[in-house]
Amino acid sequence: MEKSHESWLLFRRAVKAAKCKFFDLRIDEIAGSNKRPWDLMEWVKQRKLPACEAIQYNRQPCHQMSELWDALHNTYNSASGREVDLSVLDPLPTLQERDWPPFFALELTDALSSCSSRSSPGPDHITWVHLKAVLENEKSVQLLVTLADACIRVGHWPKQFKDSVSVIIPKPGKPTYSTPKSFRPIVLLNTVGKLVEKMISNRLQFDMIKYDLVHPNQVGGV
Repeated sequence: MEKSHESWLLFRRAVKAAKCKFFDLRIDEIAGSNKRPWDLMEWVKQRKLPACEAIQYNRQPCHQMSELWDALHNTYNSASGREVDLSVLDPLPTLQERDWPPFFALELTDALSSCSSRSSPGPDHITWVHLKAVLENEKSVQLLVTLADACIRVGHWPKQFKDSVSVIIPKPGKPTYSTPKSFRPIVLLNTVGKLVEKMISNRLQFDMIKYDLVHPNQVGGV
């Protein structure tokens, strides 16, 4: 058989159909003939349950919610309130101010198309799937673009966009989960605010490249 993408797809479909047929016959045999449902257990691999360990901070286990909060807060926000020397910005030349053109509807739809529908929602419980369904209406798109333009024009960020929920998730593959550093905090923001942030970020990234604002020593993502 000639090796091609179409041949590979046909092969995968044939293998999938054969597996489905085999397992359907096997399940039907167990359910209707020998009446031995435990025969299906050999298909299930043993899974280890995660070990339950108390998080330790300063060599002391955290048994109270207040102790756990202090441990996580002092670990993730250790740099909070630290003084920053802004004099490193003094040598940078001051460039001429430029006007901020109003957003286009295309900028909103482009930012929305890159959003994963599997992302967890914030305090508003609005998922990207919901927002994409709402913004299929052209009038809804124009209203949101008007809101984004108003935030830039007035210089105000609505408090609803600042609401967040912090979730602590374990880092995969850690040998022990008894230390705060074995976990990663993620912040869930309201979906509409995140979309406006994406629009602003895309605009800033475009301007940085267009007007050569990226420092030659910049390392990492723009």
